[in-house]
Amino acid sequence: MLIKVRSTDGPNLTIPLPTGLFCNRLTAGIAAKAMQQNGVDATPEQMVRFFKAVRQCKRRHPDWVMVEVQSADGDYVYVKL
Repeated sequence: MLIKVRSTDGPNLTIPLPTGLFCNRLTAGIAAKAMQQNGVDATPEQMVRFFKAVRQCKRRHPDWVMVEVQSADGDYVYVKL
């Protein structure tokens, strides 16, 4: 996963996130706990299934752009799976 943020008045960021490190059982448990604290009913098993689906999507569509937004004042956000 690649996240790019370009700002006209601040620093530009490029954050590469390895999908294998980001989508695992540990982060699934952490994400489920954080979601439960915010009122969303999700179990760690559901998050594991979601992360498996994300990894399969990454294998089938490696260059899929999830988000590409440019604001009127020149800020740019780009998220690629």
